[in-house]
Amino acid sequence: MMGLKSIPNLLYQRLSESLQNGNEIRIRTRETGFVGIPIHLDEEFVEVVYLHVSEADARDESPYARTVWLIKLSEITAVAYPMQSWSKKDLESLLHAEKLVSDTDQR
Repeated sequence: MMGLKSIPNLLYQRLSESLQNGNEIRIRTRETGFVGIPIHLDEEFVEVVYLHVSEADARDESPYARTVWLIKLSEITAVAYPMQSWSKKDLESLLHAEKLVSDTDQR
């Protein structure tokens, strides 16, 4: 039988593997859930990035947004904070700029 001390260690181990491999993890909350990617992990906290995309029929100016969840492992409590929102125009201009840099590097 697993002792209480081994449960947080197993959680930390799985989060560490996901962080190292870039794997998605599923977070379930009382009302909803999401899939995110760990970007930082230490003995107390894990930070998980969640990229949300608005529905195709939504008239949102910023259809792409990134939220980072900071989760305290010992209590399994979390706080979310928005990092950045992108409109379709912003994202397209970013991709266009990256293509220009790539084309310049190939010359």
